[in-house]
Amino acid sequence: MSEKGSKRSKKGKEVETEVLSWREKKALADKEEEVIGKEVDELITWTSMIESMDEQQLKECVLNRPESLQSVRTGKGAPGKRVQRSGKPKCSSASDGLMAAIWKFHREEGEEASM
Repeated sequence: MSEKGSKRSKKGKEVETEVLSWREKKALADKEEEVIGKEVDELITWTSMIESMDEQQLKECVLNRPESLQSVRTGKGAPGKRVQRSGKPKCSSASDGLMAAIWKFHREEGEEASM
């Protein structure tokens, strides 16, 4: 049912591509639907099992899980290094001059208001 087509790649070689009929595409989609349905059922049973556990059982489950399922460290590791900045924060000289002008304006305005 599948047809073979050919395309030219950038280097000029012919590349064989497989063209699927709509029946083959539907069959593939149906298989994927079955697989995803099974995964959803497994997740539903797993969540119901987790929800039914008490706190002690959950701790044991987390601490004794297989290596393949350990994606997050549960133990206390070395905390990430923090970079300490020394000195004053870096500001551009243009913004320093701008702020100085603003403060000068406000001081002059304050002096006029008090007179």
